[in-house]
This record gives sequence, structure tokens and C-alpha cells, in this order.
Amino acid sequence: MNILSLVYCEIRKVYKSSVFWVVIVALTILPVVALFKFSAADVNWNMYFADTLEFFTTFLVLGFSFTACWSFGQEYMDKTINDLLVKPVSKLRIAIAKFILIFLWNILMAILMFIVVFLIGAYMGLAGGTAALILHYFFVFMAVSLLSTIVSTVTSFLAVITRGYLAPTGFIFLIIVIISIIGDEGFYAYFPWTIPGLLISNGTLSPISILILAITGIIGFVGTVAWLRFAEQQ
Repeated sequence: MNILSLVYCEIRKVYKSSVFWVVIVALTILPVVALFKFSAADVNWNMYFADTLEFFTTFLVLGFSFTACWSFGQEYMDKTINDLLVKPVSKLRIAIAKFILIFLWNILMAILMFIVVFLIGAYMGLAGGTAALILHYFFVFMAVSLLSTIVSTVTSFLAVITRGYLAPTGFIFLIIVIISIIGDEGFYAYFPWTIPGLLISNGTLSPISILILAITGIIGFVGTVAWLRFAEQQ
């Protein structure tokens, strides 16, 4: 079975689940909060995008962490993991197919979220909007989405270790607590789940932040694949 067939199977699994629609709706409705936070008289498009997208980046990271842990954890909850492991298919391919599915799911949510943010800004009649500015923030937000997907591999690793998505979901709540505790943005450059948001507020990431993201992503990805191989041998 080639990788495209595996990805297609994963897409069908997620598309038919209620979780897919719940997460999509939740993250696309969330930007409506901007209607209550901003007044057209107080901000322009640049200020609006910078503040709004940075604010919602945290929710993006948490949402992506959930999609990652659910995609792997639901196999254990639905008792289909054994069928998956006995297939004459490389466990690396299975993991890659799931990560491709997670990436596509996350990008879809990010695009929908940006569209809603843009439509709300247009409804408010903000000043100073240009095509170049809108495209700039769109591509930055997509970059943030990619970085958020990289760190979400940790929850997929936790999902296969704990054989479900309940423990990783608890870990996501722990992330929320840690973010609220560290508070000071000076620490955000060293915590994997707050680093992506710095791309919007600072425009760039420091070498140490990039290294932390890379290490986090590698640990999550390699750990997930290695554990699936280990589980196959049990």
C-alpha cells in the first residue's frame, strides 16, 4: 500500500468523525471574539492582524496538539490499533500518513480561522488595509501553523505511549497552565508551545527557539514511530 492510499484512508477516518467537525467549527467561530475586543475607531488593519492573530495563536497550538493526539489515540480507543499494526505496511509509512493528515487538517483550520478574522475586520471597516499587508499576515500565520504542527508531535507520542487520547488531552491542559504561569514573554522563546506565536509578535525567531522547536518535533516524530515499531513486536 503506497503512502497516498494510506493518507486517503486517514482522511476518510477523520472526515467521518464528529471530532473533525467539532474542532473545525470551534476554531473558526473563535475569532468572533474579535468583535467584542476591538473597535474600528481604535485600530487599523496592521494593528488588528498583529494583535488578533497573536492572541489566537495559543488556541491554534492547543487545537493542533489535540488533532495530533486524537489521530493516533483514537486507534486505541476504537480498538483498531491491532488491525493497523498487523498490516504488511511499514510503520514509518503509517506514521507519515497520519502526520500528513494532521498537517492537512491543521492547515485547513488555520485557513478558515484567517478567513473569519479577515471577514470580521472587513465588517468592522478597518482602515489601512492593502493586499500586500493581508498576504503578509496570511503567510506568517501559515508559517505559525506549520511550527505549531511540528510541536504537536509530542502529543501524538504521548497518545501511542498511553494508548489513547485522554492523557495527552490532560497534557494539553497542563500546557495552558504553564503558559499562564510563565506569563512574561521573555520566557516564551524557550517554551515550545509559545515559540510559534513569537513569529507574529517579533517577526523572527532566535536560533535557540528554532533549535528547541526542531528538537521537540524530532522527539515527537521519532518517538511515535519507534513506539509503533515496539508495539508491533509485543
